[in-house]
Amino acid sequence: MQTLIICFVVFFTLFDVLYSQGVNTWDISFGALLKGPESAPKTLAMQSNHLHIGGHFTRLNSNTQHVLNTGYVSYFSDDHWQDMQGGLNAPIKSMCSAIDGKLYVAGGFTMDGSTDLFGLAFWNGVSWTGIPGLKVGSINTLAHDGVALYAGGMFPGIGDAKSQGIATYANDKWQDMQSGIRRIPTQSGSQGEVTVLKYALGKLYVGGQFDSAGLAPARNIAYWDGQVWHSMGEGIRGKITDITILNTGTVIVASTKTNGNIIECNPLMSWNGSAWSEIGLPPNCISISALSNDGVNVFIGGNFSMDSSRHDHGLAKWDGKTFSSIGGGVVGTIASLLYHDGIVYCGGTFLRVSDSLHCRNIAGYRVKEQSIEGSDSSLRLRTYPNPNQAGIVAISFHIDDPGEAELCLISADGRVTHCFAQAYYTIGFHEVTLNTHAFASGQYQCVLYHKGHIRTTTMHIMH
Repeated sequence: MQTLIICFVVFFTLFDVLYSQGVNTWDISFGALLKGPESAPKTLAMQSNHLHIGGHFTRLNSNTQHVLNTGYVSYFSDDHWQDMQGGLNAPIKSMCSAIDGKLYVAGGFTMDGSTDLFGLAFWNGVSWTGIPGLKVGSINTLAHDGVALYAGGMFPGIGDAKSQGIATYANDKWQDMQSGIRRIPTQSGSQGEVTVLKYALGKLYVGGQFDSAGLAPARNIAYWDGQVWHSMGEGIRGKITDITILNTGTVIVASTKTNGNIIECNPLMSWNGSAWSEIGLPPNCISISALSNDGVNVFIGGNFSMDSSRHDHGLAKWDGKTFSSIGGGVVGTIASLLYHDGIVYCGGTFLRVSDSLHCRNIAGYRVKEQSIEGSDSSLRLRTYPNPNQAGIVAISFHIDDPGEAELCLISADGRVTHCFAQAYYTIGFHEVTLNTHAFASGQYQCVLYHKGHIRTTTMHIMH
C-alpha cells in the first residue's frame, strides 16, 4: 500500500509538471512542492530573463534540498529560488528593471547599517549597492525609462531634488520634477502620496493621493512628459492602486474609495487621451491589487470570484468588452502581476491554481507562444554604415511581436549615452536614422529593447 501511495504521489507530481507546459496552461515550477515564498510577493520584475520577486517573505524552496532563508527578495533559476547576497534587511515595496542590467528595489531597508543609504538600492547581478538621498519618508514605487530612474512615495524631497513625493535619478544625481505632487489639507491628511508609477510610450503615469502635480490641477492621477506635468481630465475619485497602459496608449486604472472605515473598490476606469470611461469590475469584486497587459488584453488580479463553484478566484482578463476567467484562477487572492513573453506571472496568497494544481503563492499562466528560439533570435538589429564617418547612421531592426520598443547607445564604459526611437512597432522590419555628430568617436553598443528582450550590435563612430 505504501508503494502504491508513493506511485500516486509521483504520478500527480509529474502530471502537474506536464500540465505546466504549452499554451493556455499553468507553469507551477515556481511554487510547486511549497518552494514558493511563504507569503505573497508584493512586487515582480523580469531581469536577465529571470523572474525576480520581492515582499515580506524570508523563506523559499521549502520541502526541497535548496531551502533558502533570505532577506525579502530572490530570483528563480535552475528550478529553484536563488540567494541574492543575503537579500536586504527589511521588506521590499517595489522593483523595476533597467536595460543597463540593474534591478532597482525600494523598501524600508538600510545598507550596511548606514542611515545615509536608506530605502533604495540596485542589484547588478552580483552585489547590492545603496543609492543615497532619502532622509525622511518612504518610497512606494519605482519606474525606469531607459535613461533615468523615477521614485515615488511620501517624502519632502530626495537628495538635491526638492519635488514632493516624486523625483528622478540619473548620472548619480537626483533631479526635481517641478514641485512634485501636492494635496489640499483635509482631516484625513495633508501630505500627498504617490502609490503607482508606470512608464510607457514616452510618458510617466503617476497615481496616488494628490490634488496637483507641478502647476497642473490633478486629482490623484497625472502624467509627466519629461518636462512638465499634464492633467488627465477630472482625474480619479479615490486612491490609485495600479495602472497599466495598452499599446494604443489607452490607460487602465484601478482605485479604491473610503466610506467611513470601509475601503471599497471603484470600477476600473479607461482613459483614451481625452476622456474617462467606466469599465466596471469582475464579478463579486472586493478589491483589485494588480493590473498588467499584453498590449491588447488587460490582466486583473485581486480579491474576486469568477466562479465560486470551481474555486476560480483572483484572476481575470478584460478584452475591451467583457471579463473572462484565466486558467481557472487561483484558490485565494492575487497581489501582483507581470506579463512577460506570453506568460502572466501571478503572485498572491494561494496554495492551488486551477482548483487542483498545488502551488504556493507564485505561478505563471501562458497565454501566448514563447518567442521563437529564445529571447534574442526574434530581434534582428543592424547599423549602416559601420564604422560610421558620415554623421548619419541607419539602424534597422525586425519586430516579430508588435509592441513598444526603443533603441539606446551604450558607451564602452557601460554608460547609457542616449535612448531614442521609443514607439509602438508593428510586425516587420523598421528603420530609423540617428545623427551621430554629438557623440564622441569610439565603440558603442546599439541596444534594441523590446518587451523585456535585449538585442545588441557593435557600432563604431568616427569623426
